[in-house]
Amino acid sequence: MTFVTKFAAAAGLRCRPAGRRARRRERRRHMYLPGSTGAVSWYYMGAGAHIHERSGQPMKVVIPRWVQMVALPLLVLLLWFSVGIFSQVVFIFLSAMLIAFTLNPLVTRLEKMKIPRYLGVLLVFLFFISIIVAIFILVIPPAIEQLQELIDKLPFYVSDVGDKIDSWKASLERLNLPFDISTQGDKLVERVEEYVANLGSKAVSFSINVLSALGQILLVMVISIYMLLDTRRISRGVHRLFPRRNQADADELIKSSQRAVTHWVIAQSLLSLLVGVSTGVGIWLLDVVGIWPEGSQYAIFFGAWAGLTEIIPYIGPILGATPPVIVASFSSFWAVLAVIILFIVIQQLEGNVLVPNIMGSIVGVHPLVVIFAVLAGGQLHGIAGMVLALPLVALIRAVVMFIKPRVTLEKAPAVEAAEEDAGP
Repeated sequence: MTFVTKFAAAAGLRCRPAGRRARRRERRRHMYLPGSTGAVSWYYMGAGAHIHERSGQPMKVVIPRWVQMVALPLLVLLLWFSVGIFSQVVFIFLSAMLIAFTLNPLVTRLEKMKIPRYLGVLLVFLFFISIIVAIFILVIPPAIEQLQELIDKLPFYVSDVGDKIDSWKASLERLNLPFDISTQGDKLVERVEEYVANLGSKAVSFSINVLSALGQILLVMVISIYMLLDTRRISRGVHRLFPRRNQADADELIKSSQRAVTHWVIAQSLLSLLVGVSTGVGIWLLDVVGIWPEGSQYAIFFGAWAGLTEIIPYIGPILGATPPVIVASFSSFWAVLAVIILFIVIQQLEGNVLVPNIMGSIVGVHPLVVIFAVLAGGQLHGIAGMVLALPLVALIRAVVMFIKPRVTLEKAPAVEAAEEDAGP
């Protein structure tokens, strides 16, 4: 049974068995789009797609075979190469779009309270910026101070490592290993000292990168403000892509996309906050109980670092745990073991308690897809691209879930004939 036959049966119409000529007549009849705005009409007619409309029912689009075999693969390749060439521009506009999606519900709520939209955008952005400034004032200065203290103490840690290596040399040389212990130990100490000596120049390079990132953030905010102010015009543009009888579909697409992004941002912010606070408090407690005497000196920095890396899926927890484990190794074996256990406990609580209750099934895609998206984002735009990958996956999933019940792929004639012979 073909799609047209099923559609007619569902509508209560009588339909003769659809042979090849009957199917052609049905396709020609459905090429006319009653009540469409014009944009969908010429676009889908030019592509050979067929749109079936019923008032109050979701729009149905049949994608012809040549589009599936030729146009869609070419479109995917074109998008991939375009993103690679214009990665910087794409990243800025996608970031602005995600911010606009996140803040638009607040602006809309203020608008319903009879507050003009431009004033609502201003108030929401002032609130948004005030939160960022508060975080910078409360967390960033002490975290930077602790980081500077850690950098100042690195030479002493390196010297301590050298002394430990010297004390181990005699024991290791008795094992008659096939390499010179003294030479390897000296090389290790020299490399660490060279790395510490280059931290100053790396700090200057890092500062330049931070200034460049701040410029990009300012540009992203300006573009997101324009998007929020022009929300109605953008919404009208989306509605023009749908026939008049299916304007509810356009509303559903906009709402589902906005809901996916907004829920992800809120849930991920809560997860990062809880993981960061748990890490900082846990490291501070290790100092209080005497397992890691210097832990409290770096608790804020390591907590902020763990909360920041939590944004990166799968890789983030490893990145967050690595610096504390390395620094704890300069203290004692028990400090290293305690830090590792602390991060294991935090990750278990996150995976079994926090994520199911806070994140839920917001993203709802296979882990391999998430890993691919994270790696692709990192390839295109580094750490920032990895951070941006997951909300984009959530947005794409929302769009795919919207399209799935509305789009049907035209089957090959042989498959269609076999289904007709098999019967309903």
